[in-house]
Amino acid sequence: MNFKEKILNYLNLSPEDYLCLTKNIASIQLPSFDNFKGMDTANKIIKECIANKDKIVIYGDYDCDGIMATSILFKCFQMLNIHVGYYIPSRYIDGYGLNVTRVNEFYKKGYKLIITVDNGIAQFDAIERAYELGMKVIVTDHHEIQERLPKCEVILHPITSEYGDVVCCGAYVAFMLASKLLNRYDEYLLSLASIATISDMMELKSYNRDIVRLGIYYLNKNKYRNISLLANNELIDENTIGIKIAPKINAIGRMIETTAINVLVEFMTSDNSSRLEYLATFIEETNQRRKQLTKETANSLEINQDESTIMLITDLKEGIIGLLANNLLNKYNKPTIIFTKDSTNENVIKGSARSKKGLAINKFLCENKELLITSGGHEQAGGLSLYLSNFNLLKSRFELYANSHPFIEEKEDFVDISITDINEDNYKFLRTLAPFGEGFKLPLLKISNIKVSSLCYSKSREHILYPLSVNQKIVGFNYSKQLMDKYDYIDIYGELGYSYFNGKQSFDFIIKRICTANNETILV
Repeated sequence: MNFKEKILNYLNLSPEDYLCLTKNIASIQLPSFDNFKGMDTANKIIKECIANKDKIVIYGDYDCDGIMATSILFKCFQMLNIHVGYYIPSRYIDGYGLNVTRVNEFYKKGYKLIITVDNGIAQFDAIERAYELGMKVIVTDHHEIQERLPKCEVILHPITSEYGDVVCCGAYVAFMLASKLLNRYDEYLLSLASIATISDMMELKSYNRDIVRLGIYYLNKNKYRNISLLANNELIDENTIGIKIAPKINAIGRMIETTAINVLVEFMTSDNSSRLEYLATFIEETNQRRKQLTKETANSLEINQDESTIMLITDLKEGIIGLLANNLLNKYNKPTIIFTKDSTNENVIKGSARSKKGLAINKFLCENKELLITSGGHEQAGGLSLYLSNFNLLKSRFELYANSHPFIEEKEDFVDISITDINEDNYKFLRTLAPFGEGFKLPLLKISNIKVSSLCYSKSREHILYPLSVNQKIVGFNYSKQLMDKYDYIDIYGELGYSYFNGKQSFDFIIKRICTANNETILV
């Protein structure tokens, strides 16, 4: 089989499937906003509030999805020349979701309608309080549905509203409501929803895939100043969104302990160039501090190699402990829970847990609920809080649980290719299948039996930089000559990439992993 046939076979795609996935952007039709059951009711309530000059406030969330959802609705009202309020909660002051304290404040400020975005489906107490005060609430959310639904005017949710066959992100729901209010799809609002779809790791099927394809197209066509600043003025694709744009937005909620996170909505909705430049610098500097703090903490920790788990209490910000847990999980291949002190109660610690297939975090938390104050999560990630006095008991239980629930090594599928397959045509063919992401992974490529003595390196000899022709090379970061000289032949796993430097373009094989002839991974 040739390269294209191998890729289609790996992805289990027929030629007809390929044509469907790669159809012209202009032919993509998102399911109508009217497909949301309850959309007409939401539209009517909002239009009545506008007619009555009732004050409206949008309540969001501190992650990228919540920021985009809030920005979409706020920008929509700007387009309608309607002034509304908005609030992005602080992770440290408010926690997740609409709360009673904020509802009371909204009431005192004269707000009559609260619209939640990317939260609300489980905020029962806060919504009940709003109704006690005579306020109305519209919930737009996408999170897991509880045993009961909140009593409010209307709920827009991909499941309860019977919208379609996959769960979308909160910003997608907000985009549909905005589109109903505008009676059209706006390219910029759609682009924000596409960024959130990637950042919230939604399954890239059906309308999720379509909105990302459309969003990437509009982002590059229209070159929106604020998004271009976050992308360092680079061409935008799903990788740019996932690696550069979304982490910068998320960094503010992780690092900033005040309500200053609300400037992100201004950044997403302002046309003031000087203000955008200023805020972009603030976002970039905050993200760099986030990366540095996580790296320094990970390198400074003393890990007990004799234990089957990593379970530590740190002085790290609550917003960073999940990143640190993920870093240590990947570095040491051990289930990890990282804790920090609760800022409101010195006797309480909050934790973030990470695991791999075989050890289910949610089951462990469920089995030890009597030790926990709060808990929740999924198989490979979760959050919890407990009294500091229970830490050692939970630690011993986690160690026992890990010993009886070892990780299950998942066999990673790959496509065998040759060095001659590294070329412009094959790279461009792969990009026709983009975007790649959840539920549609970029194929892992393998080139076998590379003779180590034939490799070339960077000037520092710290990285593989193996030219194949004028515009093709193999690149392997942090695989030094000193390390590689221990081996004779290797197999390299990676993906096709593109680079542009000093006016020259190159279509490369980017190494993600190297194995020996005995199939042992070479660690860097």
